[in-house]
Amino acid sequence: MGQFHGRARHRGRRQRRGVAAAVAVVAALAACGEDRQSAAPAAAAAPVAAHDMSHTMRDEDRAAAMLAAAGYQDVATAEAAGYGSSLDTLGCFQDPARGGMGLHYINQSLLDANLDIAKPEALVYELDAAGQITGLVAHEYIVPVDAWTSKRPPRLFGMELHRHPTLPLWVLHTWLWKDNPTGVFSDWNPAVRLCPAGVPIFGQ
Repeated sequence: MGQFHGRARHRGRRQRRGVAAAVAVVAALAACGEDRQSAAPAAAAAPVAAHDMSHTMRDEDRAAAMLAAAGYQDVATAEAAGYGSSLDTLGCFQDPARGGMGLHYINQSLLDANLDIAKPEALVYELDAAGQITGLVAHEYIVPVDAWTSKRPPRLFGMELHRHPTLPLWVLHTWLWKDNPTGVFSDWNPAVRLCPAGVPIFGQ
């Protein structure tokens, strides 16, 4: 367990790959303008129900999220910004029937009732067969259940967050950095590798 954790962190600290390319990819989208949304904006359109995978993301929202997090392709940059690996506490996430998810780096200081497109509470990284981080694949937006007092779920990108099946959290994944054939807001991504052998897996 510690061996794979060390590999992931060591590889992540050395990575500088893809940051400039990521910025270039979203530069065109940025022309659409940046957008920020709160967890419960006033006078907003009716939210899409959680897990409605037909819902798409607006170009300006995608640009805002990707531009804000492009530097986090480099794990050392993410760590400097307050994100920490959850491999030892939560493990790697996967569902063999529906796809992979990966390793979460969580910013504990953002775990409150507020949501911001540009400040994801967690960054999701894919691991290769050797347990090394290969790149940022998704953002996860999170609101602790105890922090949320409204009777309606928190929402972002026009989507309602949904309750995690076991953890006391409202969550929403956004597959911004790796295409997901089941939808940008799906929890699982069949295009993401399953967790490698020897890595701790959530729920096991």
